Amino acid sequence: HDHPKKFIRHFKLEPASTPADTTKPGRTLYQVKVGEIFMTRLVIEPKVTTGNYYHKDNRVMLYVESGAVLARFEHIVSKERCDIEMRPGVDVVHVPSFVAHATKNIGTTPATLIFFSHRPIREKTDCYDYPIL
Repeated sequence: HDHPKKFIRHFKLEPASTPADTTKPGRTLYQVKVGEIFMTRLVIEPKVTTGNYYHKDNRVMLYVESGAVLARFEHIVSKERCDIEMRPGVDVVHVPSFVAHATKNIGTTPATLIFFSHRPIREKTDCYDYPIL
C-alpha cells in the first residue's frame, strides 16, 4: 500500500545532495534544514580541532556517529569548563547559548558528528570566536 508523500518529508544529508562546506582545513560540514531544525554532519580528519566559538542565540545538540572525539565546553561568563571524550552512539550533549565549544578528533580515522540546532551552525550573525581547545 503506497502512502501519500505529503504526510512525510524526506531529506538527504549526503555529499551528493547537500553542498559541502570545506572552508576550514581538515573538516567538512553538510547541512540541511528539516522543518524548523537544522541537521549538520561534521566530518573531522584525525588530529584536527574544529569549533572554538559560541552562539548568543543558537542552541545545539550533538552526538558522535563514528570516531574518537574530545569535546570541550566553556561558559563564557562563569568560565566553568568541562571536557568530554564522546563515544559513538552513546554520548549526547546539549550546548546552550553562551557556551563555547570545540571538538578534536583524537583517533586515527575520520570522526563524524551530528548536530541539531534551530539556526545554522556557522551562521555569521550568531557565531563568535572563542578559542578553548
